[in-house]
Amino acid sequence: TALHTFWLRINFGIFYPDSIDDYCQIRPWVCHALRSNVQVLGIVHHGEILTIGNAFTSSYLKRLQLRNFDVDDWFVKKLFSGCPNLEELELICCFVNIIKFSSTKLQRSTVTTTDDRSISCLGFEDMVIDMPKLVSLDIKEVPDRNLYFVDVSSLETASVCIDESSFASSQVDCNVLSALSNITSLRSLSLTVRHKPDNSIAW
Repeated sequence: TALHTFWLRINFGIFYPDSIDDYCQIRPWVCHALRSNVQVLGIVHHGEILTIGNAFTSSYLKRLQLRNFDVDDWFVKKLFSGCPNLEELELICCFVNIIKFSSTKLQRSTVTTTDDRSISCLGFEDMVIDMPKLVSLDIKEVPDRNLYFVDVSSLETASVCIDESSFASSQVDCNVLSALSNITSLRSLSLTVRHKPDNSIAW
């Protein structure tokens, strides 16, 4: 039987805080949803950050929300190639370690990172966003990443948080303002610069 929507919410409460510590424990449910041609898939995990060890493959999946997962370049590359009709991606409270965010089909994207500052990316690098069909973008905060837009020409609404390190040196090419100012379809824009409390910048 085909599924339209499947939400997997994992919350064991205070008595079993570490009951899920490996993605393999929930993988059968995810695979079942994908085999059932699910169009909307949400995996909401309230425990420790989990790493997804397999690629998602579905020509039916249109919307995906992940919460509390480790998301890297390997995962997003496999996701966009394995789910060619994905239109909406929400990464909520995830450890986002992405250098290139590229899709020719994605229309809406939301990214918020984990509050755990003990988890950090390996150095300050560009996070290239190349999504020509993206109409809505909401990036709350991606530590140690300089956002660099290649093609976001279809954007209509954008809410972007920029790391202050993007403005600290001429060695960093921050094109967010210039890229967004040239988009004729943009109707709503919110820009925030994230300030590091200790005022230190790591290179």
